[in-house]
Formats: sequence, C-alpha cells, structure tokens
Amino acid sequence: MRRFIPLILLAAIGAGYYAYRRYLSHRPFEWSGTVEARAVTVGSRAGGRIKQVLVREGDRVQPGQPLIVLEPGDLEAQRAFAQAQLDQAQANLDKLQKGARPEEIEQANARAAQANAALAETRKGSRVEEIAAAEARVAQQQAVVDKAKLDYERAKKLLESEAIAKAEADAAETSYRTAKAQLDAQQKVLDQVRAGSRSEEKAQAAARANEALAAAKLVQAGARVEDLRSAASQVAAAKARVDQLDVTLGELTIRAPNAARIESLDLRPGDILAPNAPAATLLEDDQLYVRIYVPETQIGRVHVGETVPVSVDSFPDRTFKATVEHINNKGEYSPRNLQTADERANQVFAVRVDLVEGKTDLRAGMAATIEVPR
Repeated sequence: MRRFIPLILLAAIGAGYYAYRRYLSHRPFEWSGTVEARAVTVGSRAGGRIKQVLVREGDRVQPGQPLIVLEPGDLEAQRAFAQAQLDQAQANLDKLQKGARPEEIEQANARAAQANAALAETRKGSRVEEIAAAEARVAQQQAVVDKAKLDYERAKKLLESEAIAKAEADAAETSYRTAKAQLDAQQKVLDQVRAGSRSEEKAQAAARANEALAAAKLVQAGARVEDLRSAASQVAAAKARVDQLDVTLGELTIRAPNAARIESLDLRPGDILAPNAPAATLLEDDQLYVRIYVPETQIGRVHVGETVPVSVDSFPDRTFKATVEHINNKGEYSPRNLQTADERANQVFAVRVDLVEGKTDLRAGMAATIEVPR
C-alpha cells in the first residue's frame, strides 16, 4: 500500500487540477464598473437676488416643479412699458388697415367739391347781375359828379361877383373833385367786374381744386403699402420685446426639467446668483445605468441588446437585470479607480449597461459587476 500512496496522490492532484481547469473554463466573465446617473445642472439665464428656496438637498422633484425664485427687480415695470408700446403700435396698425372713416371721406369730398365750384366761378367770371349793379353804381356816381360840377360852377360865378365867400367856393370845388374821384373808382370796379378774374387767380383756383381732389383720393385710398409694412414691423418689434421680457421673467423661477432628486443646493434667500451660473445639481436617479470596462481581449463576448445580471456589494444576494445599451468604438486605458493594477494596465472599451431593475434600490457611485457566460 505504501508503494501506491504516491500514485494515489498524483492521481488526486491531477483530478484536482483537471477540476480547477474545468471550473475556470466554465466560469463566467466578470467586469467591474460603477453605477451612474444622469446629472443635470440647472440655473437661470437672468440671474439676480434669491427670493425663495423651495426645496432641500435630497428632495425628489417632478418635471416643472419650482426650485428657486429670484426677485424681479424692475423687470415687471419694463414688461408693462413694453406692453403699452405694443398696444400703441397695434392700434396704429389697425388704424392704417381700416383706412379713413366715412365721415372723413365725406369731409374730403366736400372740400374737393367746394374747390371745384370756386374754380368754376373764377373761370366763368362775374354774373350779369353783378355787372348791372356795378353799372348802376357808376351811373349813380355820375349823377353826383354832375350835380357837384353844377354847384362848383355856380359857386365860381358867385365868387366872381363877390356874392359868396371864397371858402364856400373852395368847398364846392372840393366836393366836385371828391365826387369825380369816386366816379373813377366805381368805373374801375365796373371794368374789373366786366373783365372777370385774372389768369393768376384762375391758376390759383385750379391748383386749390387739384389739391383738394388729390386729398380726397388719398383719404379714400387709405394707407400706402410701405406705411402698412412699417407699422407691422413696429408691432413685430414691440411684440418681440414683450416676449423677450416674458422669457426673462420666466427665468426668475428655476424649475426642474425632469423627475429627479436634488443632489446639491447651496443657496439661501438673499444670495446673488449670476446669470448662467449653476444653482443646483439634480440626479435623474430613475435613469440609472452601469458603465463597465471590458478588456480588449474579451470585447467580443459582449453584444448590444444582450441581457446581463448586475450585482453590487450592498445587495450580495441579489442580481439586477440590465441590458447592454452601447459599446464605445474607441478603446482607452483602464480608469485608475478599478480594483487591481493588472486591470488598470489593460486597454479596455467602455460599455454602457442600462438597468432594467433596481432603480429604486441602487444609488449612483456604487461599485457594480456584470457577468457574461463564456
């Protein structure tokens, strides 16, 4: 029996080595990684003084939920002023689009008709009645002149016989000359009435008639296309200013873009937040995934769409179902946070594994391992 003991030992060692090799050949591949979550940094493009902080670190928030409110300052007054400018521009555009009112058109037509009547009157000249009246005034004045002449001649003879004083004779002479001058004036008026309007007056009347007619047509035609475009542009500019201020006022309330958990928030009422500065960091922990690093020599063992189990140290007796979502096209050296120096020395490919289960139990930052059968 002592002679067979070495043989038995050799047989046992061989069987053990064979069993170990068989175990290694059937042992699944294990690759390490980290549980990660999508992080969102929120802020405000407007900036300003913090008025309210509505959440705390660790709170879960829903899409659109207010997180931080900033003081408006004078933005509300600017918005009211911009709205007033928009209303004014819109009223001006509406006025141009509607054109003149019926009363304005009627008034312009009446002015044109009046100017045309004045032109016709100027071109036609004086009426027969006016000429007759002027002739009658001339005849009347002629009678006055004849009487004054007789009185003057009589006074002159009486003065020669010294029957009257010289003053009376001078008065009679003055009356005669005055009557004669008035007769000349009446004669010129008669000549003017007979001749009618001058060519310059007719030209002026024609110009006034044309101007009134053009004004009436302008009122009826309404605003020009260029004026309408200009007014519409002013309305668009004013509306854009109002929209811009609405966006700025909306930026005063920082909201959660998606369902997430507040990871970091270090602001208090009264703090100053600069425009576009980070205000809080949110983790979308309902969209957890695992990023693992597969050695170059084993990258062919994993495929997109493949279902793999994920295990973490916090739950040693559980595995979580996950799906391979993406494999990087470019290799890289292993990150320094992997466990062993041998693993860090290998060139690896980053693989993104989407978690199907365990999103409520796992946390970002946990070390994770996935297994793939050989």
